[in-house]
Amino acid sequence: VHFATGVSPQDFWIFAFLGLVYPLFLLGNVVFALVWLLTKTKLLSLISVVALIITYKSNMATFQISIPAKTTDEISLMTWNVKNFDLYNWSGNKETRSKMFELLKENRPNILCLQEFYTEDKGTFKNLKDLKKELDYKYVYFAKTYTLNKNRHWGLVIFSDNKIIDTGKLLFKEGTLLNSCMYADIALSKTQNIRLYNVHLQSNQLNTEDMQLFETLDEAPKKTKSSIFSVVSKMKKGYINRSKQTHQVLESKADSPYPAIIVGDFNDVPISYAYKQLSKGMQDAYVKKGNGFSQTFANKIPYLRIDYALFHSMFKINKYEVIEAELSDHYPVMVKFKY
Repeated sequence: VHFATGVSPQDFWIFAFLGLVYPLFLLGNVVFALVWLLTKTKLLSLISVVALIITYKSNMATFQISIPAKTTDEISLMTWNVKNFDLYNWSGNKETRSKMFELLKENRPNILCLQEFYTEDKGTFKNLKDLKKELDYKYVYFAKTYTLNKNRHWGLVIFSDNKIIDTGKLLFKEGTLLNSCMYADIALSKTQNIRLYNVHLQSNQLNTEDMQLFETLDEAPKKTKSSIFSVVSKMKKGYINRSKQTHQVLESKADSPYPAIIVGDFNDVPISYAYKQLSKGMQDAYVKKGNGFSQTFANKIPYLRIDYALFHSMFKINKYEVIEAELSDHYPVMVKFKY
């Protein structure tokens, strides 16, 4: 755990891969502890119990059981990587965009943060204009990272019921144009302002063939070996770039005049350098009020939590929920909190 979270991938990237298999380590220790307790070798269970105690903080970030609280005057916040609202029809369903809009209307949060956001000035995908109108948001900040033909725009966006008093954008020095960070200073009340970061860290840029690799490991060994090297190379680059991007976010956060909230797609698991650094001194909403492994990446691996909502200690987390709607390759994360 220490090597995966405490050593920067810039210094030694191989340790970063350990975080991907940590949930298996956690489950293995739980199973062994229970099995040994039911046999004559009960003392052996202490090995697994001690291992679980030593790594309890990492265990809490990986698996949780909690009961949501409900109070008045809650603020709801949603973060979601919307994958361009299915611009390229990757889902094979032309109704996906409208279904995503319906989900947002049904769960309409006070603050909405979207990654991989796409909008057009003219055309079918006027997402910025349509969402502001249909969800009736008073304030919006769209941080463009790429524009094509002066009409098509990609980036990050924050919609808010509360007044946005200042904004900023961090263009990462490393990685692609589609990965960046933005922030908005929001007035929650006349006396309380916050700085909200909407983050999209470097992806591993694995394509469909890469994701299917481990389903066909016994086929065409030479091709499989080549594919594994390709996947490892992409992931190595992703880990290194995320570590650099993480420090850019932290430098900005250190200069913030207000308590911070950091949400978005980190493209990394809880047992990782990026998560460890960004969550220092912060509350992970999942750790406070989450349940199970809280998978946020919609694929066949059941424990990939790569989307987060981190809060300054002044906030009280009342509810954390992952909405399992397979409309993007990420699930929306909804948090309700107070201050």
